Amino acid sequence: MNKVQSGTLLDNIKEINLSYLMLAQRMLRDDYPAALFRLGMGREAADALLSLSPAQLVKLGSSSMLLCRLRLDNPNLLATLNDSAPRAELQQVHAAILLSSQSVEQFA
Repeated sequence: MNKVQSGTLLDNIKEINLSYLMLAQRMLRDDYPAALFRLGMGREAADALLSLSPAQLVKLGSSSMLLCRLRLDNPNLLATLNDSAPRAELQQVHAAILLSSQSVEQFA
């Protein structure tokens, strides 16, 4: 990977980080219990995120490490989300059940 590609990748990571942090903070403010579930986040981390100022969010978002984690490591979840049958509502419920079965400690 050359320097231009590396720079672009780093810029993309920073953009994703800031977007994720802003979205997570908004979700937590709007509906705290639902956000904890959807984000797979514990209360301590959520409270810390809520306490960050916009400047602190920008600073944290500028990390070169991707701060969010995709929870697509469960083959059943991937199969459910990828099922082409016209059962969209059932698929969403099943995916939520599979995600909720993962412990919060797993994401800390």
